[in-house]
Amino acid sequence: MCTRAVCGLAHYLEREGIPTTLIGAIRDHVALLRPPRALVVPFELGRPFGAPDAPEFQRRVLRDVLALLERTDGPILVDFPDGPPAPQAGLECWTPPPDLACPERAPRDPVELTAAVRSEIARLRPLRDRWVRDHGSRRFDRLTGLDLDRIVALIVAYTRDQSIANPLPQYGLDRTVKFATDDLKHFYYQAALSRPGRITDIELDDWFFGSTLSGEMLLRLRAALLASDDPNLQRFGETSFVPSHQAHRQPSQ
Repeated sequence: MCTRAVCGLAHYLEREGIPTTLIGAIRDHVALLRPPRALVVPFELGRPFGAPDAPEFQRRVLRDVLALLERTDGPILVDFPDGPPAPQAGLECWTPPPDLACPERAPRDPVELTAAVRSEIARLRPLRDRWVRDHGSRRFDRLTGLDLDRIVALIVAYTRDQSIANPLPQYGLDRTVKFATDDLKHFYYQAALSRPGRITDIELDDWFFGSTLSGEMLLRLRAALLASDDPNLQRFGETSFVPSHQAHRQPSQ
């Protein structure tokens, strides 16, 4: 994968006469790093060859990235033309949790938004508890140790004021907020995964950022940080809360 270290190593190997080729998932980052050769794929992070259980598709990706070794006119940046294949036919379609509020009607008032998100969490808690019961200790939350009520209040407050008191002073405030948003998303994802049917990671993000108040809350957080005069906060908002394939969603006005 195309990280700063890997791209640096690729340039070093090229100077030694060893051709290199890479796969990258975020086009802007790959373009900035300018590796000698790179294939940019439209897949979710952690799946550079696309969907699992799709060997023919994965061979296509591998052939395309290896074909770049035939070229010497670098730096080369090529886009893979196709998204990952859909799940195999015959599998049960995933059904989302019912009775969630429309994100487009999320309250603008911070107190009302906090209450609305907490209410949504309460409706999802039985589903999340079912997932935890079925999977035992396989939990991916509790990075902060904060309960969800405090997490929601923290995110709403930080959206309005990036100098608020840090509830976890052993970390920097930005790291505390990032951990808090991860805890929140993990709760929602566990609730969603308790529903029957197969769902991909991208479909899971589509549901969270397109159908829940918490997803809308994180989109508003991202928008607030991008509007900041502080370049560090802008970078934090750009990279920390919303996957690149969900960044097209705009907060409700």
